Amino acid sequence: MNLVSQVWRSGVAVCDILLGLGLATGVVALHTDATTVGRTLIGYVCAFLIASAVVFAVSFPKLRRGALGQGPAPAVALVAALF
Repeated sequence: MNLVSQVWRSGVAVCDILLGLGLATGVVALHTDATTVGRTLIGYVCAFLIASAVVFAVSFPKLRRGALGQGPAPAVALVAALF
């Protein structure tokens, strides 16, 4: 594995960790008195994941299956948040 590949994977891992922390923070805020902050964080993270799944599917057509694994869950969460 070359250095560029290692750096790219590290960046993706950090991004995923930060998204997970943002989502967890949103859930905690939602279940405390900061419901607006919680809904905003959850909505942003879900929208980010949906957008990245679309970009992934368009950029790498052979790997669309991965995008199909990433996109539907946050899409369902956003639709559920509307009701």
